[in-house]
Amino acid sequence: MNSQDVSVERQRFAIVMAAGIGSRMKSSRPKPLIRICGKPMIVHILEALAEANVLDVVIVVGHKADVVQEQVLKSAPSKMRINFVTQQVQRGTGDAVLVAMTALPDPLTFKGLQPSVVILPGDAPLIRGETIAGMLAEHEEDRRALTVAFGQLDEPNGYGRLIFDKNSNIKKIVEEKDATDQERQERRINSSFYVANLDVLLPSLRRLQPLNSQGEYYFTDVVEVLASSGYKVSGFEIVDYSEAGGVNDRAQLAQAEVVMRERINASFMMKGVNLVNPSSIYIDSTVEIGQDTTLWPGTSLIGRTIVGDGVEIGPDVRISNSIIGDRAKIIRSELDRCRVGEGAVVGPYAVMKSGSSIGDFDVSGSFVVLEH
Repeated sequence: MNSQDVSVERQRFAIVMAAGIGSRMKSSRPKPLIRICGKPMIVHILEALAEANVLDVVIVVGHKADVVQEQVLKSAPSKMRINFVTQQVQRGTGDAVLVAMTALPDPLTFKGLQPSVVILPGDAPLIRGETIAGMLAEHEEDRRALTVAFGQLDEPNGYGRLIFDKNSNIKKIVEEKDATDQERQERRINSSFYVANLDVLLPSLRRLQPLNSQGEYYFTDVVEVLASSGYKVSGFEIVDYSEAGGVNDRAQLAQAEVVMRERINASFMMKGVNLVNPSSIYIDSTVEIGQDTTLWPGTSLIGRTIVGDGVEIGPDVRISNSIIGDRAKIIRSELDRCRVGEGAVVGPYAVMKSGSSIGDFDVSGSFVVLEH
């Protein structure tokens, strides 16, 4: 059997941990539903899983579980099969994965290769589908029990370190406060992204002990449990470590949005959209734009906005949840939930309110307000 066969025959599942309160966000909205570039954080993670063809997902919920479930089911990729489990008391990541195991099939039902289980935090919206696919490929081809994604930082202060043996397998993950001086020299740090074989998870989780000041069960301790039992635990390096950036407060949210907006802008430029001074242009991940459209500085495209081909927008334009026809031109204006016809001209200094429209090749004029 070749490595490709191994990959094809294995069933794949994912666990996403989204039970946290997120108190540092200072929001009435549950942390997994905090929006970044037009979508809840957790939806970006689910889309990355779908890109990697991981479609059976268990989401661990807790704080405002009913609200999270409702919004996720509305926004998740349509082909994804999602089960929700509730972590009634938040006792750490190890406990969250243990709770999730109740929604996964019994390992004994699989007679061939054991399924691979991707384990992700619910506050890392920058993870890419290609990274998940790469982790799975290495995990399955190398026949590992557990794969730990890691990054390398010149200044790893504050991060948990991966400790390797002489065979380049991981022995344990040690938190900085518990590390020796030699261990602190290690530059390879934990990302909190994992892939595990289904059959090793439950036995290793049951061996965890809450031997820390928080009295919690840490999933990172599974590494040492498996390694000390002779299982193969290896690493997967994430080249762009920004993917592993967690979002715990508004400052980190802003940093993550910068990265994601750069990705979105780059993607549209690769598809034939002209962005003049991209750093000043804001495009939500829910927006569609046709070829040969030009966006000038100060343009913001928000929500479910659809822009046709050959359109000129900007400078200083904000459009939300609107449809813009081919070859239209919009200058220094604000549009909300409206429709602009083909070849129409809006602005400068026009406001189109919700429900308003302008026909093909019409001109709005300047300093006007168009209403339904």
